[in-house]
Amino acid sequence: MALGIFLLSPYLIWIARIDEWTVPGLHEWWPALTTAFGQAVISATFSLIAGFVLFFALQTWPAGRARTFVEFSLLLPNMVPPLFVALGLLNLVTVVMPFPYGVGAVVAAHVLLNSGLVAIALDRLVHSRLGGMAEVCWVMGASPSRFWRQVAWPYLRADLACLYLFVFSLCFTSFSLPLLLSGDRASTLEVVIYDMIRVEGRWDKAVLLAAFQAFILLVMAYLLPQSFWPPRPSRQNLNYLSWPCARWLVAAPAAILFAGWVAGAVHGFAAEWEDGFIHALLPAALTTFILALAVGLLHLFIFLGIAFVSPHARLRRFLNGYLSPSPVITGFALLLIPGEGDVWNILKVVLALTLISVPLLYRWIVHSALTGVTGQVAMARTLGASWGEILFEIVWPQVSSPVMRACGLAALWATGDFALTGIFAGNVTTVPLLMEDLIANYRMEIAQVLMIPLVVIGLGTYYLFVRAGRYVTR
Repeated sequence: MALGIFLLSPYLIWIARIDEWTVPGLHEWWPALTTAFGQAVISATFSLIAGFVLFFALQTWPAGRARTFVEFSLLLPNMVPPLFVALGLLNLVTVVMPFPYGVGAVVAAHVLLNSGLVAIALDRLVHSRLGGMAEVCWVMGASPSRFWRQVAWPYLRADLACLYLFVFSLCFTSFSLPLLLSGDRASTLEVVIYDMIRVEGRWDKAVLLAAFQAFILLVMAYLLPQSFWPPRPSRQNLNYLSWPCARWLVAAPAAILFAGWVAGAVHGFAAEWEDGFIHALLPAALTTFILALAVGLLHLFIFLGIAFVSPHARLRRFLNGYLSPSPVITGFALLLIPGEGDVWNILKVVLALTLISVPLLYRWIVHSALTGVTGQVAMARTLGASWGEILFEIVWPQVSSPVMRACGLAALWATGDFALTGIFAGNVTTVPLLMEDLIANYRMEIAQVLMIPLVVIGLGTYYLFVRAGRYVTR
């Protein structure tokens, strides 16, 4: 109950603060809804297509350090801040032509972000549920196409639908990338909600649109509530399903990002820097690290609470069906909470980022980890073990690694946030806010150089949580 109230708190704050409600006219939101829905459908479809290609290429890499590095490179675009992705694409394209702002640019960014995630998810699904069947089909001489038609599709279609919905929800509720890349050619529902609050001051209309958006995703999620990310399975040799000719395609997403960053950073190092800029960068970097660490620790506290009461059928159903609220609504709702000052602003940013990423990370990582120990928990409770003993002696040692990885991802995403942080900014300055200010003043080349400390802070914080998880597991 407490967790549900916490996750729904942005809507509850708005309901308490708004006295009069006005339903937005159809012309105010319908074009944006169709644009957002169409963009999300196209992005999710092409992400799955690209993910399948990367999955076939991934099967050419056997288990070992090389495979671990390849999987990390596939997940890297989804781990780095969206600002990194946007600037990388801008740098690559503007060398040869003006950047094509609009839905196409947003789709390209989303495919770059999510195709590697889809490939890793497919790899886990196939190895955990169809690995033995694939080997049998190979021994019996069945072609790979026949395996996918007659074996894989009947077994995995529900999982693929859940995976598609997950990517669709990420693209449908995306705020940073449409804000940066859509230009004046297309407005998604998130951008319209942002404009209604920031420009027009129509909070009532914005909340109703956000609630409608959440309702759409909630209905879709409740139709497909199961997890698409099973625990790490035992590995089989699936060269039968590999595409050797596409072996090096696994490096394409990370290579695109890296090439875009290098193209911009070279110009940044050669540009003229203001004298006091380095002095402003140091406190901004410290604030960014503190913010990321606080977000990761708050996620850890929440996931421990979920693990303490698990298995809980209604809670699991709620968390698998509930998707992240609108970032704009979340940010401005917490802005209404009394309290001023830099410390309060940082705390509000931490709460806002946590409210957005907890449902996402639970559905992606934590749910499958907790499901794997359900039988042991039931047995321990039958034998009379206390809830605290079960949590710290049975559950936590086994799920600490994936849970800490989820907390590290939350911290990594927090380092690159500029949209929500900008709402609470005040006197608080982070590295992404410095970068946004430089971009607004047409100093994009210097903003590219700031990706170095930003990525160092993000990956460093992520590594801290991952190492802590491994230590607890041992």
